[in-house]
Amino acid sequence: MAVLVAYASALGSTREIAQHIASRIAVEMGKVECRSVEDIGSVSSYEAVVVGSAIHNQAWLPPAAAFLARHAPELAKRPVWAFSVGMSDALPKPFRKRGAAIQQARLTGVLAKDVPLRGHKLFSGVYEAGQMPAPLRVLFRLTGGQFGDLRDWAAVDAWTDEVTAQLANPAPSAPAGSAPA
Repeated sequence: MAVLVAYASALGSTREIAQHIASRIAVEMGKVECRSVEDIGSVSSYEAVVVGSAIHNQAWLPPAAAFLARHAPELAKRPVWAFSVGMSDALPKPFRKRGAAIQQARLTGVLAKDVPLRGHKLFSGVYEAGQMPAPLRVLFRLTGGQFGDLRDWAAVDAWTDEVTAQLANPAPSAPAGSAPA
């Protein structure tokens, strides 16, 4: 099965997560390509797609959103999963879970408008102090925010294994006109 793992990355963290996902899927599924959304002209040669983007200003990067919109008719014909890479684990502790839940729900709703998704997962990425202006950096630290590599590789692996299991054992199609049990 030919699987595409596509990504839009601003600073490299999302690209590294996409590469990790692709290499893990390849162990079970064989042919997997990992490419930037900006380098993909067509998805027609892939049987399944995993697409991810960094989150900036509470939204996917413009090239990732454009990829979904441009390829929506083709993507709708195959299984598609999405992942987002944000900074919810960098937030002050009282806001982390709630912030992640709000962002997960919002992104899933927005993304599913263009393409039906089999699943969406939000991961935290790398958040460096230099990405924030100095006065905000101080305030962020004082309120309990944290910087650094916040990627949870076990969570990435667990989600990737779920996707791989679904690819390896697709759910049988229901006969036309029948309702799911």
